[in-house]
Amino acid sequence: MSVWWKTWTHRVTRALGWAVGVALIAFALTAALAQVLLPLLAKHPQWVAQELSAKLQRPVSFASLEGRWEPSGPRFIMRNVTFGPGEAGSTPLHVPEADLKLDFGGWLLPSRHLLNLQASDLELEITRDTDGRWHMNGIGKAGGTERQNISFGRLSVELWLDNLRVNIDDQLINERYTLLADQLRVTHQGGHIHVGARVHRLGATGVLQAAGRFRDDGSSGRIWAIANNADLHGLVAGFDMGGYTIDSGQGDITVWMDWRDSQIVRDLFQLNVHNLVVTNPTGIKANIAQLNGLAELSRRNGGYSVRWADNDGGALRVDVDHFGTPQSVISAVASRLQLAPLMPWLALKPGLSPGLAQWLGAGQPHGLIERAVFHWSATAGLQTLDGTFDNVGITAVDKLPGIDHLHGQVRGDAEAVSLELPQQAATLNFPHTFRKPFVMSQLAGNIAAWRDGDATHIGLANLDFEGEGYGGNAQGEIALPRDGGRPFLDLYLALPHADSAAAKLFWPIDSLNPHAVDWLDQAFVTGHIDDTAVLVRGSLANWPFHHNEGRFEAHTNINDLTLSYGKSWPVAEHVQAVANFIDMGMVVEASSGETLGVKVNRAVAVIPELAHTTLDLNVSGEGNASDLLNFVANSPIGNKHADALAKLKLGGTGNFDFHLSLPMKNMQHDFLLNGTAQLKDVDLDMEESHLQLDKLNGPATFDAHGFHAGTLQGGFHGEPSQVDLAIAGATGDPNVVIKAKLDGSYTVQELLQGYPQLNWLGEVASGRSQFSIGYQIARVGEGNPDAQTLSIDSPLSGVVLNFPVPLNKAADDTLPLHVSLGLPTAGTEMQLSIGSVVRGRLRLPNGESSPLAATFAFGDQMPGSLPAKGMRIRGDAPQLDVTGWVKHSIAGNNSGNGLSLETIDVTTEHAEVFGRDFAQMHVTAAPQADTLELDVDSTSASGHFSVPTVDLNKRGITARLQRMYWPKQPIVPGKTPGEAPVPIPVTDPANTGIDPRTIPPLHFWAHDLRVEETKLGEARLETWPTADGMHIDQLSTQSHSVQIGGSGDWNGTPTHSNTRLRVDFSANNLGDMLTAFGYAGVFNGGKTHVQLNAIWPGGPWAFELGNMEGTLGVDVSNGSIPKASPGVGRLFGLASIADLPRRLSFDFNDVFGKGFGFDSIKGDFKLTGGNAYTDNLKVHGPAAEISVKGRTGLRNKDYDQQMVVIPHIGNSLPVVGAVVGGPIGAAAGLAVQTVLGKGLNHAATQRYHITGSWDKPVITSKGSSTPASSSSSVQPAPTSSVPAPASSVVH
Repeated sequence: MSVWWKTWTHRVTRALGWAVGVALIAFALTAALAQVLLPLLAKHPQWVAQELSAKLQRPVSFASLEGRWEPSGPRFIMRNVTFGPGEAGSTPLHVPEADLKLDFGGWLLPSRHLLNLQASDLELEITRDTDGRWHMNGIGKAGGTERQNISFGRLSVELWLDNLRVNIDDQLINERYTLLADQLRVTHQGGHIHVGARVHRLGATGVLQAAGRFRDDGSSGRIWAIANNADLHGLVAGFDMGGYTIDSGQGDITVWMDWRDSQIVRDLFQLNVHNLVVTNPTGIKANIAQLNGLAELSRRNGGYSVRWADNDGGALRVDVDHFGTPQSVISAVASRLQLAPLMPWLALKPGLSPGLAQWLGAGQPHGLIERAVFHWSATAGLQTLDGTFDNVGITAVDKLPGIDHLHGQVRGDAEAVSLELPQQAATLNFPHTFRKPFVMSQLAGNIAAWRDGDATHIGLANLDFEGEGYGGNAQGEIALPRDGGRPFLDLYLALPHADSAAAKLFWPIDSLNPHAVDWLDQAFVTGHIDDTAVLVRGSLANWPFHHNEGRFEAHTNINDLTLSYGKSWPVAEHVQAVANFIDMGMVVEASSGETLGVKVNRAVAVIPELAHTTLDLNVSGEGNASDLLNFVANSPIGNKHADALAKLKLGGTGNFDFHLSLPMKNMQHDFLLNGTAQLKDVDLDMEESHLQLDKLNGPATFDAHGFHAGTLQGGFHGEPSQVDLAIAGATGDPNVVIKAKLDGSYTVQELLQGYPQLNWLGEVASGRSQFSIGYQIARVGEGNPDAQTLSIDSPLSGVVLNFPVPLNKAADDTLPLHVSLGLPTAGTEMQLSIGSVVRGRLRLPNGESSPLAATFAFGDQMPGSLPAKGMRIRGDAPQLDVTGWVKHSIAGNNSGNGLSLETIDVTTEHAEVFGRDFAQMHVTAAPQADTLELDVDSTSASGHFSVPTVDLNKRGITARLQRMYWPKQPIVPGKTPGEAPVPIPVTDPANTGIDPRTIPPLHFWAHDLRVEETKLGEARLETWPTADGMHIDQLSTQSHSVQIGGSGDWNGTPTHSNTRLRVDFSANNLGDMLTAFGYAGVFNGGKTHVQLNAIWPGGPWAFELGNMEGTLGVDVSNGSIPKASPGVGRLFGLASIADLPRRLSFDFNDVFGKGFGFDSIKGDFKLTGGNAYTDNLKVHGPAAEISVKGRTGLRNKDYDQQMVVIPHIGNSLPVVGAVVGGPIGAAAGLAVQTVLGKGLNHAATQRYHITGSWDKPVITSKGSSTPASSSSSVQPAPTSSVPAPASSVVH
């Protein structure tokens, strides 16, 4: 550098320094002077007002002025300031207070302003004209009407406004709204205005901070604004958004805006907003959960550009040219673009189908656009659309589905837009139609969308899918009407395979009755659904298609289905069926299946209208009878009685058909059921009743109330039987669960099988009869077990009752029986009725603690009480076998069968005691410690019997009787109850039915014994048992008329026995003895001794001379026969012990009409073959001697005798000496009659031959001889005259 230049520079620098110093000193002097003069200015406000008016170019006045000096310049506080009108037509502006500061730095520094004005509580008017241009109308006092335009000319001014109310008049949309600016800073410098503000809106959260610079005429500028945590709805409510509104949204927004020539040319937004909801003019809402990123809208020649960059690196650019003109063109390109913040905005597009718009706006679409290119023009439409996407999804809205996890490629042109979906996992959701999303492991196919004049169409082509438990293919079209409304479907769905659980995903729950949905859920338990084809054509506005407005068809094959067709009904398993759904109806035809083991051959299930959900089910099948019963027990027919039905066991098979009408709403109570069955070879086992039936065949019916089978033909214990079985309502009694009836012919032993408590009945009853057996199970009250009852009814024809009279019965007789007893039999009560004869109440045994107890009451009244144990007998019986009941009670006490006697107290018209009838007897009996004490009382018998119940065969039976009038004739009971006993015709006396070996010792004593008319007086009998029978040690009677003593044995078996006795008869007066025997006047006097030693068939009571084998000796002395009369032969018809003395009496009274005295009658008889033979019977008397030899037929009642009569010559008595008595003496009697008729005094020895019958004897005289020859023996009768032996001999 030259010296000159250095010198010049030095001088300039010094000059500038002096200039600056002088200026600073001048400025300081000026400031000091102004500070000194400032109070003086405050005293001259008029001068200040004039200067302000000149500067602001309008009148300014104020009421007071205060001033102070600040470092940058003076500050004036003016109150009640009035700014006059600045132009014609404007109004003054009144400001309560204004703060005016003069900043001298404004002359030097561009950032500072000479004039600084601060005010508060003002209003600013901003207007947007109908052409879209914005300008300020003026400012005025808040609440006032005065407004003035602000114009500062070239003056540098800064305006501070606090609590400013900004009124915006948007004439374009005819809306006014107000903002509150807590602070507004406006500066004017040159031709530009700078603005800074903090603004909020009444009722909205968040504060808007803004800063900007624009020309003072508002034609161009730039502004920045930021709102943190802003309520977008509150901020923009009422703003003109072209019919769009923000319903909600909150977050942070930063905006940069440039405009030129009053037109916005660029907007830049930084957005961090959530829960944003925007509504378009048609009411479609777009819901944006998150909007985070940068968006730019810029104007360029002929169009706009939109750019978007999200926080995840995604980018979008859209260029719009000539928008709204026929030359409109839209181009877009995107890369890694998140759809969630952008896709909902498509819902706001005008002209979009409302359904599609709602789906896009509310469905929260999401996903990633990997890349995309889009080009559209108004003339050609869509020209290019090509892009790839990933993880695209959208939630379901109304009837439009939800989609998730889609990836693929989108292509489009003017014709259509298509989605190409490679195989992938995806989820489809139709929440209003199907209950759960379709989660698919594989989805592949093409989806196309296109528009025509009426609708937007979505087409499906070869859309293959595979989900959990199902897989298939979908094709068809969905049309979304342009003017809104429900979609129109034309879809075809094929499901080659699915299981029942997956099938439940396809129920259209929005159109099905809830009860139908519940039933379908319940019905399809498990199974495979194959080859399903579904067709839907029609508008969903008409769904379901009740009147052919559309068509819905579904056809499927069902395999191995487990079908639960009704609550409380047994499920059907392994069902093979074909199902058809047509519109709202369903038809399922099953070809096979089973339920609880019952095989279903064919079933048709029909629901005519799923909306009304009534199932009509027609089923035919077959199976084991046990399975059929199990089905009944587990269905509403009998599930209330399942425990009772479990007591039935069935075998065999059956087939069935039934129709079931099952309303889904109340299927347990309102169902209708009608069915039939045919049972084949069914075995029925009612275990607790021990009724086991086999090979039952026959029909059955069942309905909603019960089951009835019958009449069934089958077998019971191998016998043909008829069975009727009713269950539940079919019983006719709501309290009866099961009712069964069995009819057939059975033996008593067959019926008693399985009832050990009734074994005693088998000992007293045998044979076969027709029986009707009833069995039922009935409810007896809440909490109590079911009551089981068994009943038996029978006429008992063919059954022998081995009870004593009156409960005895022959096989040919009929006696109605009714028995009822509870089950199980142990400890249960049993009632029986046998005709009108007896009623019985029993408690069957149940171990030692509960022995058998029974009360029998003769008559037709059921007894009411039971003894603690044993058998109690009461009542009034027409007949009563006392001996039999005693024997029975003793046997019961000793047998251990429980039929021990408790007491007897019976009155009977005919009491049978050892086969004899005693009238009007009262019998009482009671067991003691080891005996049965029996008392009888009647006119014929009275006394006490003591029968040991312990060691009976040793101790024997003891009887002490006051009287015993023993009837001679044995009897049998009458054939009908109440009928008098009748005599017994004896055909085989040896067959007594009594085993003499079992008769215990007898110790009988009677004070007054009578046999028929025979009065025997005091009597005693002593016996004991032997190995062969019974030994009679003592048989004796004592009376003044006769003394009898004897002993012997009764040996043999019940069917073949005999008695051997040696008996002595003694009497001092034969006439008195015969009178005691009932034959008064036959003899007078006559000491008698008779000896009998004989054997005969049967018991001792079967004393019959015609049946005896033995000897009879007769010795009678010193007596007379008062008279003689014919008919002596009738005496030989008597056949009892009482006849013996009379047979030995030789009733000559029949022979000698005027009497005959005798000294002795002696003779011996041999009894054999039914005849009595003698060769030494002699009668010695004062008038004659009579000798008799020959045979008397005791069984054939005939004679073959030779009689010799030797009269005593000179004797004046008109009688013969002697005659034979009894059957032997009959001939002698006849001879005597003949001789007497001729006069004995003229006769010599006379011989007679007596033949013929007892009733009509034939007496043939053989002539007379001299007395000398009388000493000769009587010649036997000719051989030819001897009759043959008796034709029947009893052994």
